[in-house]
Amino acid sequence: MEYRCPRCGGPVKKGYSGVARVAGGVMGNLFYAAFGSLQCAKCGKLARREFPQEARREMTMQTLLLVIPAVVLLIGLLVLVSRQ
Repeated sequence: MEYRCPRCGGPVKKGYSGVARVAGGVMGNLFYAAFGSLQCAKCGKLARREFPQEARREMTMQTLLLVIPAVVLLIGLLVLVSRQ
């Protein structure tokens, strides 16, 4: 995922959350990676609506590719726990 800031043209990264990593484990990391904020080193937080349509489409596809395994993992965990 290499996005450019729509304001300054600099590189954009996903925000980081130590809480999601510790509290959520694998699923927390997947959900935070999917829904976390985008940040520019110069401009700070960026809203998705600031990006071009093509970039937003790609972000949506990447979000789905991260959420689907997290949901499958959650369902598998629930099935495993319910069998015991």
